[in-house]
Amino acid sequence: MVHMQAIQIMKRLKEQGNSERDISRETGHHRSTVNKYVNGGNSGYKRKKPYARPKSDAVRPLIEQWYKDDLKGPKKQRRTAQKMYNDLVAHHGFTGSYSTVKVVYREIKGMSREVFVPRAQEPGEYIEFDFGYIKAKYKGEEVELCLHCYQLVYSNDIFVYVSEGERQEVMFHSHKLAFEHFGGIAQKVRYDNLSQAVKRVLRGKLREESDHFRTFRELYGFEAEFCERGKGWQKGDVEGLVGYARRNYFSPIPTIRDLEEYNQELSQWCRSLRTTRKVYATGVLVGERYEEEQKRFRALPLHDVDVGIHTTALANHYSLVPVKGAFYSVPSRCAYHCVDIVITVREIIASYKGEEIARHQRTEQQGRQVFDPLHYISVYMQKPYTAINSKPIRQLPDVFSNFFERAYHKGYGTVRECIKVLELLKRYSVEELGYAIEMAMACELYDPEGVKQILVQLQSRSSRSERLEVAENPRLDVHVPQVALSRYNSLMQPGRVEQ
Repeated sequence: MVHMQAIQIMKRLKEQGNSERDISRETGHHRSTVNKYVNGGNSGYKRKKPYARPKSDAVRPLIEQWYKDDLKGPKKQRRTAQKMYNDLVAHHGFTGSYSTVKVVYREIKGMSREVFVPRAQEPGEYIEFDFGYIKAKYKGEEVELCLHCYQLVYSNDIFVYVSEGERQEVMFHSHKLAFEHFGGIAQKVRYDNLSQAVKRVLRGKLREESDHFRTFRELYGFEAEFCERGKGWQKGDVEGLVGYARRNYFSPIPTIRDLEEYNQELSQWCRSLRTTRKVYATGVLVGERYEEEQKRFRALPLHDVDVGIHTTALANHYSLVPVKGAFYSVPSRCAYHCVDIVITVREIIASYKGEEIARHQRTEQQGRQVFDPLHYISVYMQKPYTAINSKPIRQLPDVFSNFFERAYHKGYGTVRECIKVLELLKRYSVEELGYAIEMAMACELYDPEGVKQILVQLQSRSSRSERLEVAENPRLDVHVPQVALSRYNSLMQPGRVEQ
């Protein structure tokens, strides 16, 4: 073997104008060796034929076929190199070693691995979304809670939200909070094929979106992009965020008393990372990229939007609409009519001809009826005695039922007047009105204007009273006779002594 130093001497002598014969004579190397190295040849031995591998070549076609067959089956039931070796020995008379099979298997597996290309993203172009799960102590038990994870691809800014489930309306609510957290809406949101958004998977990346998801997406004006089946790595940034959040915020297992407060703290943690976390493979802070990206977002809606599932429901003869197994009241004028419903995370909102007519706290109890007594005032005015045993009144504190029962014993007109007390719920809470009614009953006062005066005095904490509207209440209409001044002359009759 010719050393590198000898090769350098040959090249230097050649540059000095010596012939290959002279170089050969001076260095002692054959002329063919001199010719090879002075003309750019490499040192070392170069094999002209590959090594003979009779054992490996004999089983390679069979191992290749087994590997292709395994790719079509379940991922967790594919044969290992050890399993292939055992089958070759048992059924094909293989006499080679396990290491021979392992080398062939690794070569075939390595050639079949997919090659990836780094992607370039523009500011404000993509948000990636994914669900995740954590263990937490909630309501006195260790339960599994759902993570809603969002990450901006360009700046790596993140938002994480915790919920009890992954229902469609909850996902819409977390989207709204994420857009508000980022201060705008990216051009596109990338998903996997989650059932909350996709009704049917079509060819390639085409998807048939669910109606509710399409309505929500059009409300905020972003495009949806979906990963191919079984290729979650196409949204790899947010896939990594799920594990990052588990390790850095939810470890050890957290104790959660109130989800709303906990999510506010979680949002603050996400914001704090803008000043400490760096964009992957760069030395740039997330906050610097985020400020650049924020300028490219779509604007948020000008007015607050109630996001949720949009549907319709027919109000029955009780003026109740069925929603998710429960029943919610609407104004009696809408009975027997079809109304528009928005199902949010916490509320049920009903509208009729574009006007909001009812808003209720959502209940998870199947078959429960939720009432607003204001919806039935017109019915109570026509049928006053129905207020005593009606369900809308029974859902209020007992003081309301007692108030109407006592008014019942005072006569038909008194009951009708007392029903107007319910209209005060438009301005006062149930607790405030209930306390005022208790005070009114203690004074044997069964009149809406009297209850109103008590409420005013309770709020102002003064004895000053507002003007009573006596014109609308005949029971409070007081007639003062005209005074005759001439009658005062009788006081000046003779025999009376002035004091």
